[in-house]
Amino acid sequence: MPLRRTPLEPPAALSPAQTAQYTKDMLESLRKMALAQGQALLAHFLELAALEAKAQAATQAQETRLPE
Repeated sequence: MPLRRTPLEPPAALSPAQTAQYTKDMLESLRKMALAQGQALLAHFLELAALEAKAQAATQAQETRLPE
């Protein structure tokens, strides 16, 4: 019986920029969960981590672009 993928499992062979984007998306989902549970400080830290992941995604995307 093959293993079943969960929606949280990232696809194989992601680029660094794609990995950072995926991480940002997951952190934002976790932040919403934390807010719903009244965990404001945890939600804040997750928001900061999501901002860093977004910055990493942008940086990685620029580094992998072909010269124009």
